[in-house]
Amino acid sequence: MTKKEQTTVPAEPPPSPRRFGGAWAKTEIFLGLTAAGVGLFLAAWLLSRPRADLDWSLLAAALALFVLGGYLTLAGQRSHLYRSNLQTAAYLAEAIHRLQEEVDPR
Repeated sequence: MTKKEQTTVPAEPPPSPRRFGGAWAKTEIFLGLTAAGVGLFLAAWLLSRPRADLDWSLLAAALALFVLGGYLTLAGQRSHLYRSNLQTAAYLAEAIHRLQEEVDPR
């Protein structure tokens, strides 16, 4: 085996043990999509009823549920993006460090 083959960088970064392995971000996304869906269907059901039976406070709650569910979904997505960026940056820094050691061993 040549020296170049020994110092090659693995094809993908190792998994990070940080923050429950991404389970919390997945839970945020799932709960957010569920809340947004419930809010959307509740609002559609309320608006399909006759105008005299319309409960404005329940319609406002459905709208708030939809908006907050969307926000929670986006927060989970943001957590996934931040985690991915941190893992990729750490992997790239390690790869650069290994290549520098190969060129200039001190």
